[in-house]
Amino acid sequence: MKLAFAPAYLVGLALVAVTPCIFAQNSSLPLSKSTTCDEKCQQSVQRGVTFEQESHAHTPLDDFYSIPASFKPSMEPGTLLRVETHTNLINYTVPAGLTMSRIMYTSQSLNGTIVPASAYVLWPYAPFEYTDKCSSNRKRGNKAEGKFPLVAWAHGTSGQFVKCAPSNYRSLQYHFMAPYTLGLEGFAVVAPDYAGLGVTTGPNGESSHAWGSSPAGANDVAYAIDAVRKAFPEYLATDGPFVAMGHSQGGSIMWAFAERQAKAPQAGYRGTIAISPPTRVVDILNSALAKIASLPASQLPAWALVTLGIQPKLIAAITTVYPSYNYSGMTPTSYDRWNNVMKPLQVCLPTENLAFNIPPNNLSASEIAKPNWTAHSTVLEWKDRVAVGGKKFKGPMLAIVGENDVIPLDILDQDVDASCKVSKDQSLEMVTFQGSEHFPVIQTSRMRWMSWIKERISGRDANGDCAKVAMCGKKSVVKGFNSNYTVHSITPNWLVQWVPTPQEMWKLAL
Repeated sequence: MKLAFAPAYLVGLALVAVTPCIFAQNSSLPLSKSTTCDEKCQQSVQRGVTFEQESHAHTPLDDFYSIPASFKPSMEPGTLLRVETHTNLINYTVPAGLTMSRIMYTSQSLNGTIVPASAYVLWPYAPFEYTDKCSSNRKRGNKAEGKFPLVAWAHGTSGQFVKCAPSNYRSLQYHFMAPYTLGLEGFAVVAPDYAGLGVTTGPNGESSHAWGSSPAGANDVAYAIDAVRKAFPEYLATDGPFVAMGHSQGGSIMWAFAERQAKAPQAGYRGTIAISPPTRVVDILNSALAKIASLPASQLPAWALVTLGIQPKLIAAITTVYPSYNYSGMTPTSYDRWNNVMKPLQVCLPTENLAFNIPPNNLSASEIAKPNWTAHSTVLEWKDRVAVGGKKFKGPMLAIVGENDVIPLDILDQDVDASCKVSKDQSLEMVTFQGSEHFPVIQTSRMRWMSWIKERISGRDANGDCAKVAMCGKKSVVKGFNSNYTVHSITPNWLVQWVPTPQEMWKLAL
C-alpha cells in the first residue's frame, strides 16, 4: 500500500510554522548536498528553522553548554561540572515568582560511557508546606527544615540535536503543562535535557541524542537528582522527598526510572508518574505497520499513522547507540532528509515534521523506511536493551493515558500486568481518561497527578494510608464532564508566547 500521510498531530505541530508574516522568505540554508529537498521543501524547512530560533532562549547556544576542561570520561556519574545559580530570565517566559538555575553534570549512556549532561532547575516562590504524616519522626517536614520538596521532570520528544534542549526553550518546552505548574505549587523541579541535548557528547563536538533509550534517560534523571542536591544543599536535603514524573518519551524514561530504583534506590524516593509512556517503541511500530498492511486507510487508528512518522528518528537513535548500523533502515530519500537537511541544520521536532511529514514534503510510507527494517539483528538487540515494562520496579507508580492517545492502550495494559506479575509487592495503578489525547491528557489528569504528588510527598501511600499496602494492577477510567464539547487534538491547542520588553509590553495589557 502506498500511503502518504500528514497525521493530525504533525499538522498541529506545524501550524505555528505556516504563518508567513513572521518568517523570512529567502532561504540561505546549507542544503546544497540534499538531492530530495527541492525549493518548496527548503522554504518549508526555512520556516521551521525561523520558528525554532524564535522559540529558543539562546541562538546560538550560550557558553553555559560548553564542556568545561575539567570533564574527564573517568569521572563518577553524578559529578557536578557547572552550576549557574541564577539564570537570567530575560529570554524566558518563566512566570513571576519562579526563578531558575542550570546545572551540568555527568551521566551514563546506554553503553556505559560517562557523558556530560545539562538540566534546568525551577525554584518556587515558597515551598509546598507538608508534614511527613507517616514518618517515625512526626515532626519531620519541610517547614521545620526550610527545604524544598522535589519533582524530577522528564520531557517528551524535543528533537535529537544539541539545540533541542528544553533548558534552551524560552518556555522550557512544557511550560504550564507541567514544570511551571509544579513550581507554582511549591515544588522545586529538576528537569534533565538528556545527554546529547544542550551539551555535545560525541567526538569532534558532534552530538545526537539517543532518543528512545529509556534506561539511559533514567540515568540522566537519577544523576540530575544527585547533582542538584550537591549543587544546592541549603535548599534540598540529601534524603529529601521527591517524586519522578514524565510525559511521552519522558513517561517511558520514568518507567525505566522506577525499574532503576528497584536496583539502585535513591534516598527520598516517593514514587513515579508515567503519562502516555511508549514502553516498547519497536513493538508499537510493528503493530502500526501490521495495521497499515491489513486495514483500509479509512479504518486506520490515528496512533498507527502517527507511529509511522517516528521511523527516521528511531533509526537515527539506534545509529547513535550502534554507529555501525549507519541508518540501515532508512530509504535513500529518508537518509537524505536526515543527513543532508536535519543534521546540517541541527533542527528540532517542528522542523523535522516539516521535512518529513507535512505537505508538500510528506513522504509516503515506502519512502520513510525500508520494508522489515525492524527485523535487523541490531534493531532487535537495541529493542531488548531499551524496552520497559515486565520488569521489577519500585513503586508506588501511577500510569496515566488518554483513551484516544497515540500510545496503544492494549500494549500499555499488557505492560502493567507484566510488571505486576514480577513485582506483586509494589503499587502500580493505570488510569485512562475518557476522550483525551496525547497532550491534552496532561491537563485532564492534572488534579489526579497533582494530588498524587502531594500525598506521596506527605508520606501517604497510593491508598492514602500510612501502611504501605501493595495495590498492583488496579485500572480505572475517568469519565469527563462535557467531554464531547471540549477541544480534541493530539497536540496542545495553545502556545506560550514570549513578549520582549519594553518594545512590546503593550501586548500584555489584556
